[in-house]
Amino acid sequence: GGTKMSERKRTKTQRAILHAAKVLYEKHGVGNVPFDDIAEQAGVCRTTVFNHFADAGELQQAIAVAEIGELIEFGESSKLKGLPLIYALLDKLIDDTANYPRVMARLANATILGGESGRVSEIERLIARHYDLEFRESLARANTTGAMLAQMTMGLYYGQVNHQLAFGLPFETEQMCKQMRTMLDLLLRGVRAGA
Repeated sequence: GGTKMSERKRTKTQRAILHAAKVLYEKHGVGNVPFDDIAEQAGVCRTTVFNHFADAGELQQAIAVAEIGELIEFGESSKLKGLPLIYALLDKLIDDTANYPRVMARLANATILGGESGRVSEIERLIARHYDLEFRESLARANTTGAMLAQMTMGLYYGQVNHQLAFGLPFETEQMCKQMRTMLDLLLRGVRAGA
């Protein structure tokens, strides 16, 4: 019976470390935060951080996996279906990005270049599934697929993040969500016309 408890404690500690790292990375930049500071912020000792993560790269990878895992969990446990789910998923992704732009931008690059790309493709597949649900018949008539729409949707997200960074614009959840909705409506106009 002891293992269950220690497993839960381990997960809790790991979450605390990941959260602390995210906050500090955002404040000081991803490359500039020693494990000592992360340990202090998380309320654990330095060796505990090393027990969970061998180095900074592994810790950053774990943040990416956790972020993506949370999104997928949200998508799969949601009562929403089709387009409402896709909107909610993007809102959540944008909100995470707005709260941790430096971290998320770094993750976006890391995931594009490989590493945890398996998990990112899970988000894309989830979105594709819900496009298929939403637009069943009209997809073929519009000569597209849920998978292609999902690819374009993720492209819009990455494009938006790059745009904000390139122009030095602030990451504001509400405004970015509204903008994403407008871009998606433009994207889906062709599919709806096919309906």
